[in-house]
Amino acid sequence: MFLSEKHERTPNLRTTDSTIFARVVGAWRMLKSSAYLIFQKGGTLLKKRLGIRPHISSIRSAPKKFKLNIALKQTGLLCGKLILYVHVIFFFLILLLSFLYSHLNPPATSLMLYRALFSGVRRVEMRYTPLEQIPRKMQRMVVQVEDYKFYKHGGIDVQALINAYKLNRRLGSVRYGGSTISMQLARTLYLVPRQSYLRKYLEILIALEMDLIMKKNRILELYLNYCEWGKGVYGIGAAAAHYYDRKVQDLSTDQCRRLATILASPLRYGVNDFENRKSLLRRYDLLVERFP
Repeated sequence: MFLSEKHERTPNLRTTDSTIFARVVGAWRMLKSSAYLIFQKGGTLLKKRLGIRPHISSIRSAPKKFKLNIALKQTGLLCGKLILYVHVIFFFLILLLSFLYSHLNPPATSLMLYRALFSGVRRVEMRYTPLEQIPRKMQRMVVQVEDYKFYKHGGIDVQALINAYKLNRRLGSVRYGGSTISMQLARTLYLVPRQSYLRKYLEILIALEMDLIMKKNRILELYLNYCEWGKGVYGIGAAAAHYYDRKVQDLSTDQCRRLATILASPLRYGVNDFENRKSLLRRYDLLVERFP
């Protein structure tokens, strides 16, 4: 299944201020409903599970086991409140940043800082390129191989996540992520490149919120300008200069294919040696077929 002609011609999905406000209000109501379920329904269930009676005349005279149950209940409620508070703070922080990055370009990303601090990688000069200056064929190629449902989903691809989880269970390690372009951008901007289910959970939350606030084309523009294309190479502008010593607008069709191909493993392979890995070669062959 590939990107349809309809979505190729109409990628500029406009989002009005009223629509954004309505989506934010809806997300906040959903968060409040979740909190109600946690503290009302969850508290009732916890009482039943722990065998706590509704009326207590004296806790001091209660058996030790019962006192332990009370302590466990109080600890569980405290942890639940703490988790909820963290989620609320996280929600509003990403909300604010999503509004800002809808109009402003981030000065740096968590990925850049991580590579500089823990790998000592020096960043190649970035060359930010607006989406309208990036060849349409380059945009389509990246969407084709990274997230062909990009213009259809709301930030996450549920089926891809399920398939990735099943593969990881079978392999016994976290190797596949099922990440959409929105999730990859969330990881690039705010998280670190260490694979874990916690990071995946945060990716999902951020991607859903970004898709509520930001336009699809803006997400794609940020992705193409901040994704990793080699050691210290961030963004399509820096990649075009680094690998081919030219501007993005001057890239040939085959050069676009090769750059889109190595996005899956930019630290291990370059535009001229990815043939050594079968999965990357299949990506390249697919692009040759679809974009002759």
